[in-house]
Order: sequence, then C-alpha cells, then structure tokens
Amino acid sequence: MRRQRFLFFALGLLTLWRWALLPTLELSPDEAALALAARHCGHSEAPLLVVMVQMSTAVFGGGEFGVRFFAPLMALLASLAVWRFTRGLFDPMIAGWAVVVLNVLPAFNLAAVSMTPGTALFALTAAAMLCLRMALLHAHPLHWAWFATAACVAGSVMVAPPGFALLAGVIAALGWPNRLRHHLKAPGFIVIAVLWGIAMVLNQGWRAFEVPALALAPNLFRWIMLASPMLITLLVLVGRLIVPNAELVGMRAMPLGFTLPMAALDLLYGPWDRWPDTGGAAWLLPAAIVLAHQGAVFGAMPSEQKISLRTIAIVCAALQSVFLMQSDLLRTLGVPWRFSGQLPPQAEWSRFFIADPSSFMRGWRESARLFDAALEKAPEALAMASNAQMAAELEFYGKRDARFASLAEVKKGQNVLFITDDPAAVKPPPELETRFASWELLSVARVMHAGNEVRWLKIFSCHDFRPPEF
Repeated sequence: MRRQRFLFFALGLLTLWRWALLPTLELSPDEAALALAARHCGHSEAPLLVVMVQMSTAVFGGGEFGVRFFAPLMALLASLAVWRFTRGLFDPMIAGWAVVVLNVLPAFNLAAVSMTPGTALFALTAAAMLCLRMALLHAHPLHWAWFATAACVAGSVMVAPPGFALLAGVIAALGWPNRLRHHLKAPGFIVIAVLWGIAMVLNQGWRAFEVPALALAPNLFRWIMLASPMLITLLVLVGRLIVPNAELVGMRAMPLGFTLPMAALDLLYGPWDRWPDTGGAAWLLPAAIVLAHQGAVFGAMPSEQKISLRTIAIVCAALQSVFLMQSDLLRTLGVPWRFSGQLPPQAEWSRFFIADPSSFMRGWRESARLFDAALEKAPEALAMASNAQMAAELEFYGKRDARFASLAEVKKGQNVLFITDDPAAVKPPPELETRFASWELLSVARVMHAGNEVRWLKIFSCHDFRPPEF
C-alpha cells in the first residue's frame, strides 16, 4: 500500500513538472492552428480539442500554457484509469508497473506536453478500457458504463481522423474470447456503434476510410522513436510468447484485444501524423499493460534478470522521452541537422527519416518578429504564406493581428507580402508571379537556434494584383 501511495505522489509531481514545461516549448503548427480555431471559433477537424482550448485559454490566457493546460491533466487521468483498470484485472503490483511503463513511453510524454489529437486519444483509450470492463462486470444490458464507453469512442472521432481505431479495439476486446462474443449483439454495443456512426457523419464522414499507401519502413522507425528500442523489442518478444498460446482469456485478454487492431491501423495512418502528434500510438497504452503483466508473471527468467532488464528498459525509455520533449537537444549540443530538404509529394513519407524535430517547435517567435517588421513597412498589404502551417504560426505569434489570406481573397490593385521557408526560392511561385504587375525580394533571413540554422525565411513584396480576365 505504501508503494501505491508513493506512485500517486510521483504522478502528482510529474503532472506539476509537465505544467512547468509547457511554456518552454513553442506551439507546433497544428497546435497554433488549433489555438486560432478556438480564438476565432473557426472550423477544425478536432472540435473537441477546440472546446477544451477555448475553456483553458479563457482562464489562463492565450499563450502556450493556456493552450496546453489540459494536456498534463489528461495524461494524469489516463494514468489513473490505467491503474484502476489493471488493478481490477490483475493486482496492484502489476497496475503500478503498468503506470510506470506508460509514463516513460516517449509517445505518452510527448502527448502530455502538447495539445494534439494524441493527447486526447491516450486519455480516451484508457477511459474506454476501464468503462468497458465495468460494463461487462454488470449484468444490466444498458448499464451507464456502456454509455460512457460509447462517449469515449465517439469522442475519439471528434479529435482525430480516421477515428475508428478505438472502436476496432472495443470490438476485438469483446469478440476475441469465445464467452464474450455474444456481447457484440448486446444493446450496450449497439449504443457504442450508433454513437460512433453519428460522430463519424457529423465530423468527418466516410472519407475517413480512405486508406493511404502503406509506408512500413518509416512507421517502424516511428514506432522505435515513440516507444524506445528496448520496449519495442520486449513487446515483440511478449507477442511471440502470448499470441500463439492465447494465455490471456476472458477479460484478461482485453489489453491485448485493444493493442492488436489499434497497432494495425496505426501502421496505415501513423506515418502521416505531423509532429508532435502521436495519436496513432495510443495502442502503446494497452501494450504497456500487457508488458507489465508479462514482466511480472513470466517465470522462465530468474527474478534478478527480470528486474535488471525491466530497469534498463524503463531508464532507456525515460531518457528518450526527455530527448523528444526537448527536441532541440541536438542543437544545444552544437550538432547541426543536415538531413532536411524539400521533398516531392510522392516521397512525403520519408520526412520521418530526415525531418528536423526542432524546426517544428523552435524559431517561430523570431520568424513572426521578422514578418511583423516587414508588415510595418507595408501596412496596407495582405499577408500570405507558402503553407498553412507557417501561416498558423505567424498569425499566432505575430504582434499585429494579421489574418493570412488566400489568393482568392485578394482584390484588384492590392499588394501582398508573401513569405516562404524554401531556401531555394528566388521568386514568388508562378501562380503569384503571373497575377501581379511587379514583385521584389524584400527580406532574407536565417532563423537560428542554439547556434544552428532552423529555417530560411524569404519575404517577397508583390504589387498591384490583376485578377484573371474571363
């Protein structure tokens, strides 16, 4: 019991540390877009996150802390739900180890300090597992826990496309063991399916079933980065032991039932998640429970070796978590990142091998300051950016409340300031160049961090817009 109290105390301190870390990291492009959608009540593919950001920024302001306030809190709730679920399924010792493994996972720690779909999906997955077990423990066909599970599954659709990974986990958990298969026809599961369908139609429709091309190599690399090499190795070994023998039966098969379909869907959609979103990696949560259970009951290894292996894996994952959360450590050590470059669309998946993590979350304040200075020289000009991610960052961090326009919004005779981060750009893109009477290169800047280059910025001034003649 004393160990459990220490665990809860440690979770509280960890939550405070995560809150303290929030203002030290600049918002990623997707976080900035989410904050702008909350500020202007705009459209977003994650309406649930927009509502949460509106609530937190109303109390704590519109900075990084206000936008991300709920992230450490959702990580805490996920940890407590995992402990409660695992304690009821196995025992308090295994529950404690499951929470420890979960909180050293790089993917979970990254989600705990960033406001992305992955932040909500970890919490929703933990809550869905707990509520589903409570629903199965009660004989009532429409117990409140069925509705709570349905809310979690529907909520997953409202935070991240494709939004059916959690439903697949619920189906596998109910249908895998023979004696639970009849629950797929129960009124409780019908409630889950109906609410999920409604959420799909309201938020994203059936376009969620558009399956991207399979990118096996970058996703395996991504799994190693988000779960650490040691833990991935242990998960593979555990899978080889328990899947063929089906040692986990009945409700004890629930964590593995959630893991397999969610991991399979992450294999398809995960490589297209933009940094630092770890939404698809929510399958690591039930996988941590499986790993904690097998590490406690597997008897083929001496106890001392099990403890040593477990300690090494946890320390390795914890160090990797620190590295990912402070994504500029390489730059702080003076190591330049020379792998980044402009990629053709057909090779976009390879960015997981060459993309610089620091460029996603560093240097945006400086970039906005430079663009603000350019806008002061041309106060009547509209602002345009080469991509939506840059536009969101510059609009969020800009001192002047300048809304970035699209080409369709520019009126005849107006001037535009166009900013790009393409170091090879020598003129505006053709669709801009042909629509303006003249243009000039206004400014070129290198944004630095820790003594190394983060990005190039080039600002073009385009004069006298000429709409196409019909």
